[in-house]
Amino acid sequence: MHLILAAAFLFLKTGEKFATQETAGQTVAEFTKALGAYEPQVLNDPAKAVEFCNAKKPPVGIVTPGFYLTYGKALGMEPILETRRQGVPAERYVVVVAKAAGDDLHGKTIATTLSKEERYVTGVILTGKLGDEVRLKAVTDIEGAKGSADAVLMEEGTWKVIAKDDELGPKLKAAFTGEELPGALVVVFGPNVDKIDASKFKNADKRLLASIRVEAFVDVDQERLKKAQALFNAK
Repeated sequence: MHLILAAAFLFLKTGEKFATQETAGQTVAEFTKALGAYEPQVLNDPAKAVEFCNAKKPPVGIVTPGFYLTYGKALGMEPILETRRQGVPAERYVVVVAKAAGDDLHGKTIATTLSKEERYVTGVILTGKLGDEVRLKAVTDIEGAKGSADAVLMEEGTWKVIAKDDELGPKLKAAFTGEELPGALVVVFGPNVDKIDASKFKNADKRLLASIRVEAFVDVDQERLKKAQALFNAK
């Protein structure tokens, strides 16, 4: 009798406090089981994700674009699909400040859950316009950012909800709205490029996709990814 070991699978959502093995591991495992014999590791810290990749050699995973741009060459990652999240027409970020504050963010402290992807935030999300003249403050969620910084970086969808809030909306404004960015990427590592069947992701059960807040896996928008790469390299 031969023991069949499941291959490792990296699931990284940088800065997402609920993206841990303890909280989301079982849910992600149900999704990866439908793809094949994969044992997922759910992480929210890029440094730990690198350690995991070096130790477990996963053939495939779902990672943030910031992680791919930072470690793509070192870890031999090749993006094969892009994630379209439920209810999110485009990945875009907004910097929100107090209504009475000015729109100039130079020298300001910006609270963000993505502080561990600083180069991606300052170079790509903020399109490099602010250079090194902003400071990022790490927070675990938007609620934890209250009063801790001059501004808060948040997803556009989150800002739209806050802007409509009767209490908070009138007190805040968007000082910066970024451009469309790549979504999370399905990446294949090293020599496994020809061994991963992308159609299994595209044809995954809708219920399982919904459990990980995904609407669909689509072809990578190469033009958008190349633009992000250029901004990242220019940082």
